[in-house]
Amino acid sequence: MSLIQQNTTLPYPLINIQHAIDNQAPTLDFVLPGLVVGTVGSIVAPGATGKSWFALQLAAIVGTGIDTMSLGFDGLKTGRVLLLAAEDPQEVLWARLRALSGRLAPEHRINLIKNVDIAPCVGKSGDLSDDGLTANQIIQCGKYRLIIIDTLSRWHSGDENSRKDAVLVMRNLEKVAIQTGAAIIFLHHTSKFAAINGQGAEQQASRGSGVWVDEARWVAYLKVATEVDAKLIDVSDNELKKYVKFGVSKANYCPPQAEVWLKRGFEGMLESVEIPTITASLKYGEGKKRGYTTNDF
Repeated sequence: MSLIQQNTTLPYPLINIQHAIDNQAPTLDFVLPGLVVGTVGSIVAPGATGKSWFALQLAAIVGTGIDTMSLGFDGLKTGRVLLLAAEDPQEVLWARLRALSGRLAPEHRINLIKNVDIAPCVGKSGDLSDDGLTANQIIQCGKYRLIIIDTLSRWHSGDENSRKDAVLVMRNLEKVAIQTGAAIIFLHHTSKFAAINGQGAEQQASRGSGVWVDEARWVAYLKVATEVDAKLIDVSDNELKKYVKFGVSKANYCPPQAEVWLKRGFEGMLESVEIPTITASLKYGEGKKRGYTTNDF
């Protein structure tokens, strides 16, 4: 007896409720904390925040099991990853791969080569607003544990503000997720309003239709430091530009996750850091030098 049973009266398969009652459900297979295989998620960030670098490092984490960003993602199940990179030319990807490989031991580089496929798609990306041709082309690439679409705006010709157009793209992404067994992550831009007002961590910070967030099962973000952050972080104004915050604003299948500060390092590579706060340095007068008082915190 299986969980799904066919019927002659409805055009959809039905869950066999007796089977569900009598049998333990399988444990959810998490590709990342909160992101389950066969579902669609997104990473939302303003332009020039480092989301393409983040995507590459995320691909390496799933492909090798080594958390080069120190996000607390160690111990994840490894698998094949497909990164469809439609923003950066192959020379840029080449340089980033060289930089990233320097963070990996030889045995982990072998897993990177074996498990991670990167397709430079600048000028060659498909259209997920079409009648399914592009989705089928991605499905034909094979079985993957994670597929990353960089960046959403380069993979469809619809109006991002149109619910109808957004639904069509999401249905095609869900089709890819179900038929490949992969989790899908699409990179997307933060709305100008959210970016200007420091609201990049909000669920609805995503640009365009609410469909992009409402129908995704997992939404993460990269957020540049705000004026409020600048008052709390004990780094110079020039250094502050190197910091971005990573967090998860929506996760349907796990508890809330803690935010992590990342700093851009060699070649723009990201790594989590512990940041000293102004409140600690006020004792030494540093906060006062920068014009802050205890009322600012």
